[in-house]
Amino acid sequence: MKRRVAVAFAVLLILLVSFSVFAQEDEKVEKAYSCLEDRVKDKCDDLSVEEQAFTVLATGKCSSELKDKGKDNECWPDSGCRLRDTSLAILALDRVGKDTGDAEDYLFNQKKIPDDLIWYLEIDADEETVCDISYGSTEKSVTIREDKRISGNAGTCLSLAQDNYWLKIDDDCYEVNFTISCDQDFKTTLLYSKKNSPTIYVSSRTNFASAEGTTKERVNAFCFEQGNSCDYEGSLWAALALAKTNNDVSEFLPYLIAMADENEKYLPSAFLYMITDYDEYFTQIIDQQNDYWKIPNSPYTNFYDTALALLALYGLDATQVDTAKDYLLEVQGEDGCWNTVRDTGFILYAAWPKSIPIVNGGGGMDDCEAYNYFCTSPLDCPQAELLDNYVCYGGKVCCRTEPSERTCYEKGGIECEEGQECSGSWIPASDTNRCCLGASCQDKPEETECEKANYNCRYSCLDDEEEKVYDCDSGEVCCGPKVKETGSYWWIWILVVLIVLVVLGIVFKAKLRAWLFKMKNRFKKGPSPAAKPGGFPPAPPGMATPRTRTRMMLPRRPAPGRQPSRRPATKTDKELEDTLKKLKEMGK
Repeated sequence: MKRRVAVAFAVLLILLVSFSVFAQEDEKVEKAYSCLEDRVKDKCDDLSVEEQAFTVLATGKCSSELKDKGKDNECWPDSGCRLRDTSLAILALDRVGKDTGDAEDYLFNQKKIPDDLIWYLEIDADEETVCDISYGSTEKSVTIREDKRISGNAGTCLSLAQDNYWLKIDDDCYEVNFTISCDQDFKTTLLYSKKNSPTIYVSSRTNFASAEGTTKERVNAFCFEQGNSCDYEGSLWAALALAKTNNDVSEFLPYLIAMADENEKYLPSAFLYMITDYDEYFTQIIDQQNDYWKIPNSPYTNFYDTALALLALYGLDATQVDTAKDYLLEVQGEDGCWNTVRDTGFILYAAWPKSIPIVNGGGGMDDCEAYNYFCTSPLDCPQAELLDNYVCYGGKVCCRTEPSERTCYEKGGIECEEGQECSGSWIPASDTNRCCLGASCQDKPEETECEKANYNCRYSCLDDEEEKVYDCDSGEVCCGPKVKETGSYWWIWILVVLIVLVVLGIVFKAKLRAWLFKMKNRFKKGPSPAAKPGGFPPAPPGMATPRTRTRMMLPRRPAPGRQPSRRPATKTDKELEDTLKKLKEMGK
């Protein structure tokens, strides 16, 4: 009995603590939404395009003012079209069901071939083969030898390169169609690299053909231009906006991938992970986290950078996501906002998005997964399977069919055992939730006193942290969030105490009733002689107590038309039933 009571009490306590934590988070998130709406109330016209866009993404407010700030519904702002602002406007207006077709066309009209990339044609076969290459009016033959090297003259558009393993495509021939045919089974693909860089990237598409068959190759790589030159940050946002509105953006990926290392301040891995779902970009995002994200040389705040990372990681069951959310709630302003309208709107949309009403003139927007469809990355869903007018959060799009998830081995990871930790990054896989990428599985080191207390050991505490009294390894100090005085949750603990007392009263009601009876008799005036069974007074000394005669009692028959009366429910029983009913509802 005691063991069952202890288990029930422990479960109840866990439920109450969980309820308390979730209640605090919900209260803070609602406070942030209220703060944002208060800040933009009657001020939407005064906001910048990005402030309006992030406000629309979070709350749906300011959508008409954002629309009015555009130039003929094509680009934003009307005073001078910019890629980033136009892309943010597309994302925001699409969120409230507005048509953005003209703006999407505008972005596609800004694409250009980047000057920063070098392209190669690779022809491969299992045995020596002769291949004919034709383009325009030119027809040439080359030989692919057993050692994979190429010999022969392929014309003015193609020249031998990389120790004769590949054919370099001339800059003036990037929009030329190449047709290849060989006398043995073969395959072709395109490769590219950044100028003055040894890193070679392989195109995501490889074409196969049998002997005497043909394949076609063409350089299909673009950026988005701003002022006659490629704008990398603008291209990131433009690709994301077009992908979220169900457009094929694969032709922009080579430029975005190759130029990422020169533009790390914009956190390109977040955009590339949303579009491609490639695990290497997931790893890059996680590697840059320190409770939150603050990218070196970023033109934005740590709130903005953190929101961008959380947008990319939306929907993932990752501890990094929980850590970042906890950080944001810990440093939330007293009024509920984070710094500016832009940062607050971006954080709410990325971390705690809510369904918003469709504005006048907008189409219906239903939740994708509620209709048994699938939210997935744009590259994982064929164009024919993409669905309009369905909402997916983060960088996901709504797909009619479920994409096939690869195994841990197929993703290049290894599965760690329970109790081990990954020295790289955890990634999702179809066969395990313990897939480790880019490193090895290691036994967890023994936790320090500081870590056992759920704090962090660092060489120096962050600005929003303070030193705690717990021990760390040599040279490190124990750091935890600065204590913020608050009295807004005292009622939760009072509720906890009251519920615990009620439960204890129910469990031990018999003993409690006996104790109360004793206490009541103890405080009565005068002596209280012990009564004998049967109701007789105490017998005088020397006299026997009269024996009681047993009286036979016949059961009474109920009166005609009346049912036997049942024992009425006591007040205690009713309280017990009500309490158990409430506990059952809380446990749902």
